[in-house]
Amino acid sequence: MLTLDSPEAIAAHARNVVFCAGFFDGVHLGHQALIAAAVKEAARHGYTAPAALTFRRHPQAVLARNESFPLVVPDFSRKLELLEAAGLKFCLALDFSVKMAAMPPDEFVKWAFGPWFAGDTSRRCIVVCGPNWRFGAGGAGRPQDIPALSDGRVEAKVVPLAEVGGAPVSSSRIRDAVSRGDLETATALLGRPWESDVDVFEANRGRGVGSAILGAPTANATVPGFLRPPVGVYAVDAVISSGEQGCKPATKWSRAVANYGFRPTFPDARPDAPVLEIHFLDKVDVDLHGRHLRVRWLTRIRDERKFDTPAALAAQIRADIAAAGSTVLPALPGTCLS
Repeated sequence: MLTLDSPEAIAAHARNVVFCAGFFDGVHLGHQALIAAAVKEAARHGYTAPAALTFRRHPQAVLARNESFPLVVPDFSRKLELLEAAGLKFCLALDFSVKMAAMPPDEFVKWAFGPWFAGDTSRRCIVVCGPNWRFGAGGAGRPQDIPALSDGRVEAKVVPLAEVGGAPVSSSRIRDAVSRGDLETATALLGRPWESDVDVFEANRGRGVGSAILGAPTANATVPGFLRPPVGVYAVDAVISSGEQGCKPATKWSRAVANYGFRPTFPDARPDAPVLEIHFLDKVDVDLHGRHLRVRWLTRIRDERKFDTPAALAAQIRADIAAAGSTVLPALPGTCLS
């Protein structure tokens, strides 16, 4: 995906463009429906450039100075991967700022879409968005205002909100589900399991109760971002990559049991913050130390709890292994983006 930071730069590559507008946190089923509509619109007109119009930082991080806003996909490069996988070819990635937030709606339209209507009358621009997309100071600009603010040169197509379970799909619903440990609902709303990209800071071979039972290494990592599930034991899938942003996985997905928490059975090893301990069900033939993993969270098996003896913990881990091994990813509506 070609990602540029100004409308003029996009216009230099795309004479005619369909913009799909939104922040796209999660690139969930609602976003996927929006993107599909934009791709279809571009194909109908013969345009080669269905493009995202989005921000690098969430407006909350700027306007509310809330840098700890819990994004569903905290890594911007991963969001770009998902947008491209959904069918977009370009991305206009804007740096949201206080100055931009203060732009009146007419000024924002002229700035963002001006290259397609200020001058050359043969250019075309269409904006595809959801009914709740807003722009300009105080969010005063509505999609239906765009044609009038562009002298009729920029069209606006509003796509109804997608629904799952009788309610609109939204990033806030996903955040709520993840924070409660309801990963099945998060999966249903995303069209794929919620995921974390983690860096392994320690990998044990043959040491520890979990490693001894599984005969496979335990990878210890921290969960990035500010959206995290509750402490507990989970069935997950994990894949090893080369550690470079945007790279393809270096191995296939492997099932694992993950303990996210404080190791209460071993108080002398209690961390200051929750640690993600990933126990692979199958042997892994590479050294995991310092490697980058992508973890898909499938289901919450149980609460984390303290056991009286390592033997009691070992017995529970065997039960957790059986539960994780029998976890089946449900049939997903829409497109499951990898």
